[in-house]
Amino acid sequence: MPARVNPDVPGEALLAKRVGARIRALRKKKRLTMSQLGADARGRVYFEKQYVWKIETGRVTPSLAALSHIARRLRVSLASLLRGM
Repeated sequence: MPARVNPDVPGEALLAKRVGARIRALRKKKRLTMSQLGADARGRVYFEKQYVWKIETGRVTPSLAALSHIARRLRVSLASLLRGM
């Protein structure tokens, strides 16, 4: 179950929004849909598009495994995905 943004953790909501906005910008630049981003290259679904939407809007905090998958699908390193956060 995805972790919702914890309002008691200082800065988590802002960080989640920034990471989500970066993911959205990279996804649009690569011309991927939310469904394509949530699937692997063979089309196997790892994340539903609703979950990708929640990540992009900062409503959930993705796990490191989820961020790693997203970075691979966007063909960027995990470090560059998080750069400037």
